[in-house]
Amino acid sequence: MSDVQLLGQQLRDFLTELTCSATGEPVTERRNADTLRLLYQRFNENDLESGALLLTEDYEGVDVPSGEVVRGREGWRRRQEGNRAPLPDATTEITFLAVKGDFAVAEIINRGTQTRPFPLPDGSALPPSGRKIEALSCELYEFRNGAIARGRLYYDFLTVARQLGLPL
Repeated sequence: MSDVQLLGQQLRDFLTELTCSATGEPVTERRNADTLRLLYQRFNENDLESGALLLTEDYEGVDVPSGEVVRGREGWRRRQEGNRAPLPDATTEITFLAVKGDFAVAEIINRGTQTRPFPLPDGSALPPSGRKIEALSCELYEFRNGAIARGRLYYDFLTVARQLGLPL
């Protein structure tokens, strides 16, 4: 190996060490995956204040099926309080997570028991039923400087409606 080739290899090794974690995963991707896992953990613990701190101040989240857009940490926190209201025991489980740079895709199982009124799109509410729900969602995220800056949420409300006994 020539001196130039040796120097090139040393430089590549140095840059790899500088930008990758011990597992060989790029630091940015590892950080973003950890941030997202922590967000779901905070939701499961009903620690929405701490969860909101994982977002940028100008966070924007889009609930694609409903068209609702939430902005900022406070908007996210209020939205999650609304999600938990009819299902106080709500939990999420990450079944798939892919992170590439500052973008992530997560497949989530959402679970809970409807023990409080469930708001319906027409403004009415389904009385508490004690029924359990389990439904999938796919969530797309964009990060900025290690914080969640944008989110897009897709979910299967038809399964939830059937599980709650709503007329279809």
